[in-house]
Amino acid sequence: MPRPLTMKRVAAELGVSITTVSKVLNNRSDIGSTTRARVLAKVAELGYRPNVIARSLTLRRTRTLGIIVPDLMHSFFVEILSGIESVARSRGYGLLICSSNEDPRREREEIDMLRQRQVDGIVLASTMSAGNTDLLQELAAEGIGLVMIDRDDYPSVRCDRVVTDDQLVGELATRHLLDSGRRAIGHICGPPMAHARRRMIGYRHALKAHGLPARREWMALGGFMVADGYRAMTKLLAVRPRIEAVFSANDPSAIGAMKAIWDAKRRIPDDIAVIGAGDIMMGDLLRVPLSTVSWSRDDLGKRAAELILERVDPDPPDLPRRVIIPPYLVPRRSSGGEE
Repeated sequence: MPRPLTMKRVAAELGVSITTVSKVLNNRSDIGSTTRARVLAKVAELGYRPNVIARSLTLRRTRTLGIIVPDLMHSFFVEILSGIESVARSRGYGLLICSSNEDPRREREEIDMLRQRQVDGIVLASTMSAGNTDLLQELAAEGIGLVMIDRDDYPSVRCDRVVTDDQLVGELATRHLLDSGRRAIGHICGPPMAHARRRMIGYRHALKAHGLPARREWMALGGFMVADGYRAMTKLLAVRPRIEAVFSANDPSAIGAMKAIWDAKRRIPDDIAVIGAGDIMMGDLLRVPLSTVSWSRDDLGKRAAELILERVDPDPPDLPRRVIIPPYLVPRRSSGGEE
């Protein structure tokens, strides 16, 4: 009968300790590259497969991360997930991916489900409501790591965060429209969330820096969906004197605004220039390519993965970390920029 494939056998054939083999398989950093290579080569040669269930019971770790995003159809979040997955997989972690559909009750259900699955940590892009503070605070008490991405709500929850500079997003977009010679610039606001409010503040600051008022009638309540942008732009089209440009809180709402402008028989950018935020996939392939403010979703995902893996390490950092992914302008034809 063949000998069972165990860590003990791998260690015996190499003449090293079982602890050394375990550290290599758990990707610990205190093992030299030569020893690591020898162990991995012997593991491959023998076809050894660790017993994940037994190891998770011993270490009280499942080597699984939970990811909750608002929308799995939005290319923005898919790109972030790709960045998270590339880092997690290289460290031997699997992912459980959930969607809240911007519903705080569903978000709560997904968090509870991930707790029951005993994930080591959760990466969360929170919903438009901040009603799950108590549940998120419980995660820390239970030793479950938490990293919040893209959205910066739940200020009382101590956790790591990876976001962009949303005030600068608003300033970059509005300054670009101002630099193109537009002065009557409207803003389609996002939902009542921290990063949407910061983009509005950036819009107002850019106007003020140019000696222009941020008129109340120039700001229309909107949201992050195409339909929100359409409804808000319909209101802005009725403003007199007419606005010359609009900064929309994100790209989907900017696309809705563009549709409303076309339905009103107005031209983009000749009559009204448009710019969004987020650089949605294929925004450059629209009838009129959409100008936007972008930031690296891949970097955002990778940094979030790095933070959550450090947080679930046996010796995690003492204080929460905050990483800012810098935004940059992507001018296209909708604002009179580059093709």
